[in-house]
This record gives sequence, structure tokens and C-alpha cells, in this order.
Amino acid sequence: MATILIGGGTGFIGGYLSERLQALGHEVRHLSRRSRPDSAFPTFVWDIKNQTIDEAAFTDLDYVINLAGAGIADARWTEKRKQIIINSRTESTKLLVDAIAKFRPQLKGYLSANAIGYYGDRGAEVLGEDAGPGTGFLSRSCILWQEATAPIAEMGIPTFINRTGIVLHPKAGALQKMLIPLHFFVSTYFGAGQQYYSWIHIDDLVETYVFAIEKELAGAYNCVAPHPVRNRELAGALGPASGKPALVLPAPAFTMKLALGEMSHTVLDSTRCSADKLQEAGFEFRFPTLMAALKDLLG
Repeated sequence: MATILIGGGTGFIGGYLSERLQALGHEVRHLSRRSRPDSAFPTFVWDIKNQTIDEAAFTDLDYVINLAGAGIADARWTEKRKQIIINSRTESTKLLVDAIAKFRPQLKGYLSANAIGYYGDRGAEVLGEDAGPGTGFLSRSCILWQEATAPIAEMGIPTFINRTGIVLHPKAGALQKMLIPLHFFVSTYFGAGQQYYSWIHIDDLVETYVFAIEKELAGAYNCVAPHPVRNRELAGALGPASGKPALVLPAPAFTMKLALGEMSHTVLDSTRCSADKLQEAGFEFRFPTLMAALKDLLG
């Protein structure tokens, strides 16, 4: 079994991934801004701002997974907030790059979160991993995040880039927010609702990291379910999946832009990603279709 160090291990995705890896028999370590003696996982302190990290975290280490990053939709995108989002990703990666170069653990792999925001707003175009990046803030943040991992690959360490889609879970992320109107028997789509959402069930996302470790994957992979859906279809499925009647209504694009500003790209952009590369590597989805995923999460 492997020893795995996770940055961002106490976050939404990191928590599920840590538990899964531990259940498989791996030793899981966390990086944290402060000591956590009561944690279920050994915790080592890192300070991203001051670029310091506990050397002991790298003793007898096999893998590093970096999920650290400020939430994309946690606050309005002021110029200051956008810089925080970028720095939290690139500076955490830089700290890990420097630590790996300094302490020389014999790593079998480095795994980094990223996002399908890399591709930008692309309409109905089917996007494989060889598609070029888009424009705008989401794309720029993803490009810089991926570029920050380049020195690790240059050290000869297999580097896996997880271009994650919209993660479905009722207690976090986009789905949590879309479920709120259901309390009033309404389900809302955004704009015309024709934008493609490339999504993935939280359990399948966790398994993409497990799979990447087991299969020693390197390079960028779209970690999305094989059947992306239009936003209106997602909104229409929430009521039936949760067993609640719901009137499906639009939230006009201009109101989203007024309410969210530039951050409205997170709900109005269309990104139709292919899962072919991941499936061709042998990955099998537990929840390949939207209704199966929603019924598992909401039923």
C-alpha cells in the first residue's frame, strides 16, 4: 500500500478522497495551515503565503495529491478575489514543487486537481483533452494551475491533471444551490438553458484519483461523466429524481449577470467534454447517466 500526502484533504472532495484511500489500505497524510492533533489523518503544517512546509511530510512518501484552492464561487469576482483564486492554486503548487526538489522523496506520481473551465465557453463543441484552452478568467486560472505543475513532470515524476467537471453532491457545489428552489416546488435553469454542463458524481470523481494511482496515469484527463447534459435538462431532472413536483422556470441571463457579474460565467458557459480518454484507459463509471446519479444522491 502507498503513502499519500494530500493538500486540501479537509475540503469537500479531499474528505471523501481521504476516506476512500484509507479504506483501501493506503496511509493518508494531510497538509494543513495549522496542527490538527485530533485529525483522523496525520497532519503536517504548510504555510502557502510564506512558502514553508514540514519536511517530515515527505518521509517515505509515494504520492502527492494537490486539491488546494480557494472556492471559485465562494465570493464575487473582484480583481482581488480573482488573484486569490489563482494564487491559492499556483502558490500551493510552487511550494510542493520546491519541497519535492529539496527533499527528494521517491515519488511514484503527482496528482493535481484542475477544471474543465480550462476550455472556456465552447457551445456544443465536443472537447477532448487535445482541445485548446478558452479565454476569460476561468480558462486563465486553469492554464496557470496546470503550468505550475510542469516542473514536477520535468523531474521525471508522472503527473496526472484531473480536469474536473461539475461535481454532483446535494451538500456542496452547484447542485446544492440548484436544489434550493425545490423547497418552493420550482427548479431553475439559467439563461436559455441550452449550455452544456459536463458533470460527475462525487463517488466517480473520487474513483478517478484512485484509478490514476492504480494505473499510473500521466497527462491531462477530462474527469466527467460520458453523457453531458444541457442546463435545462439538469434542472428538469431534479424534481423527478428527488420525488418532488417542480415547475421548471428560467433565470434570465441578464439577471444572472447583474447578480453575479463576471462570475455568471460559472453557470452560463457551455463546456461539452468527452470522457473517451478516461474510458479508453479502462475507467468504468458507476453513474454514467444523469438520472442514475441524481437518484443515488437525492432519491
